[in-house]
Amino acid sequence: RHERDVAIKVLHPDLAAALGGERFLSEIKTTARLQHPHILPLLDSGSADTFLFYVMPFIAGETLRARLERERQLPVDDALRITREVADALQSAHAIGVIHRDIKPENILLQGGHALVADFGIALAVQSAGGARMTQTGLSLGTPHYMSPEQAMGERQIDARSDLYALGAITYEMLTGDPPFTGSSVQAIVARVLTEKPAPITTVRDTVPPAVEVAVLRALAKLPADRFSSVGEFVAVLRADAPGNRTTSAVTSPSATHDTGRERSGSRVNLALALTTVAALAVAGWAFLRPPPAAPERMFDAALPDSAAMSSSTTIGTSGFGVAGRLLDIAPSGEFVVYTAVEGDSTVLWYRSLVNASARRIDGTAGGSLPRISPDGTRIIFAASGDQIATLPVEGGTPRRLLDADPPATMEWLSASRVLLIRYDGYRPVWLDPETGRLEGDEALLATRCVFGQWIESAQRILCSFNETASLLDPVSGEAVPVRSRNPDGSAGEQVSGAAFRVVDDQYAFFVSLDGELRAARFDLDEALLDRPVAIAQGIRRDAVGGAQITLSPSGLLGFAPAGDARSGEMVVRRAGDSVQALPIERANFLRFDLSRDGTRIAAVVATPTDQELRIYDLRNGSRQLWLRAPQIDAPLWSPSGDRIVVRLVRENEPLLLIGSPTSGAPPDTLLRGASAFDALEFHADTLLLIRDATVAVTFRIDPSVRPVRMDTVQRDALYSTLSPDGRRFAWQSPIGYQLFVSPWPTRGQLQVTSGAAEPLWLSPTTLLFRSGVRWQLAQFDPETNALMGPPVAWGRDARFIDTPGWSHRPTWDGGIIHSRSPEQSDARYLRFIPNFVERMKRAVDEGAPQ
Repeated sequence: RHERDVAIKVLHPDLAAALGGERFLSEIKTTARLQHPHILPLLDSGSADTFLFYVMPFIAGETLRARLERERQLPVDDALRITREVADALQSAHAIGVIHRDIKPENILLQGGHALVADFGIALAVQSAGGARMTQTGLSLGTPHYMSPEQAMGERQIDARSDLYALGAITYEMLTGDPPFTGSSVQAIVARVLTEKPAPITTVRDTVPPAVEVAVLRALAKLPADRFSSVGEFVAVLRADAPGNRTTSAVTSPSATHDTGRERSGSRVNLALALTTVAALAVAGWAFLRPPPAAPERMFDAALPDSAAMSSSTTIGTSGFGVAGRLLDIAPSGEFVVYTAVEGDSTVLWYRSLVNASARRIDGTAGGSLPRISPDGTRIIFAASGDQIATLPVEGGTPRRLLDADPPATMEWLSASRVLLIRYDGYRPVWLDPETGRLEGDEALLATRCVFGQWIESAQRILCSFNETASLLDPVSGEAVPVRSRNPDGSAGEQVSGAAFRVVDDQYAFFVSLDGELRAARFDLDEALLDRPVAIAQGIRRDAVGGAQITLSPSGLLGFAPAGDARSGEMVVRRAGDSVQALPIERANFLRFDLSRDGTRIAAVVATPTDQELRIYDLRNGSRQLWLRAPQIDAPLWSPSGDRIVVRLVRENEPLLLIGSPTSGAPPDTLLRGASAFDALEFHADTLLLIRDATVAVTFRIDPSVRPVRMDTVQRDALYSTLSPDGRRFAWQSPIGYQLFVSPWPTRGQLQVTSGAAEPLWLSPTTLLFRSGVRWQLAQFDPETNALMGPPVAWGRDARFIDTPGWSHRPTWDGGIIHSRSPEQSDARYLRFIPNFVERMKRAVDEGAPQ
């Protein structure tokens, strides 16, 4: 009515049906009475058809959850300031008898760096309106990670100390990067809330003052009577000059390995809570289907030395094109881990014991990465500096060169005398003898890239992750069979989305979902079908193309670098001289993207936890439109006129090349359909579209305005192709050695520009830009003779560049490019381990599978 920007929240239909409109709208009036600088006010509420909604001011900022996902751990001063502001809001509400009941990072908005608490009183309105119907519907109030024990037990009389517990849990997460209690299911989290103590904060982060740790852990006490009497008292103790800061607690050395499962409460209070867990969960609408198994060994964390954090970069060497490098490896015995550490502007390998807290630099590995430990645990093979594959003892020493090669896409010991290598281009598997350096194999071209491969001996196949999916590859024929989900009727469903797929005992598989969750399921190796997965752990570090920082030892110990997702990038414009400007759109897991020729709109494919979305961002007003959703979407390209987009997607297992207008309201038309992996390379003119078949690396031209579509072959052995703006020069990148060629158009002869290059783009009729790892170069051509005018020159570099699947940079049409870049700081400060993972994973899958 007053032309204000507002946010409208709509209750879930099942919840609305359980509540009834009149009662809810009556109860929510309590929220409208709240007025405080750190409380987001309620503007309006109502019902529309069967929907219940309420209206709040729109906040042009972000949630605390979004900031935690981006930074994981906040500066101590920022965390305590946010805690004080939220506490101030809670204290004001508590003074008039209003309890929030659902404090969580998603309900804390950050505007100008300051906190606003949203959804105040909504949980109370829901519970008051719902009454007994809440239990009947199985709906629960609160969020398990931040839910107080008394709330988890279903007690209806909740006071201000429940909000205090939630605020303590949020402060704990802001300081450590994780909530106090995590688990693979709601039941597991609540069981830990009721029975366990949170790990000491200073074990993970020794810069947190001991008094702050004491205050936060007291706020997380199981019994309300053991917490502070109010949030105001909690904040007072957090202040540096408060008497409570003289309190001290035992602080574990930050370099020690902390076992979060060895702390057990023997008090009768916790025993009583444990005995009532099942009944409490039933009250809250959660039910166990069977008695829980005996408590297994808990996960534990191993802190890394402050001077040797694990590197976040997987682009190493001169040709690191999308190599999803695994930067850590666990010894077969499970007694130590070797990882890639940051050393100045370079890297080095470090040894970290898992038996004690010892850690040391491995001499002879400066500039090295991608370590793999031999089956007997005595040697390491790694990607050495100078683009070599080398080996040396775990103790360190002088590395022995095995062969000259860029960092491989896959490197895996199969035996003491056999290592599987998949070359950096991800298409050519070979076998390496680590004693002699001799290579075996005919380097057959695989049908798809393989950047995170596992050799499966029984099937004589390689399980490969790439482009957020997985395939079983025959290294002899090059044939690829995609890994799909199994439908309830047993048929093949959609291709499974995820990264770092791995098969265990030929019957199980685990992988990392697009949102960093570790999932596992039964796996049919013959049919390449995956049953419905169960969640095992959360917060796995994801990387570009198809990898994740996760490793499993033969002893069954699984290790991973937590959180710090380098894929949640920002879209930027880059110009010569490293001039970078962020575009005014959200951070997201951008996979593929293109900018319209007038510079006003971006078409971007974004990975979500369940699928991929093609979103249209309007840079003029900041609006966002969801146009298409599918399990896999590739290479959206704007037409030169800017009124249409050509895009490839896979729907119901069928690849489709589509063209349509996002603003027309009509579904896109189909240009091509079928089994071949056709995707768009360049929309040069409204009647000239370059496409490719990625399986055989061939470029074709089509006229998208003519039906039926006719394909004319333009260039073979071409992964990426581009035509100069004046239509006179054609450039392409070969999959063999990443060689870059240019020829007149139509193609007549060829001139090799360079090797070790990727993704050529014409910035002008005579200026060709290409990429080598995280560096860009320019090649200049004579406009009359087409001759190369001197060697290529440096144009830019970005260590935070994200090598996305497909085109990872696109032109701005005025001399620059757009690309996605990762958060500024994402190096891992500790590693997380799950003992006896294989047996635990199998048990979780078997118990969670449909009967």
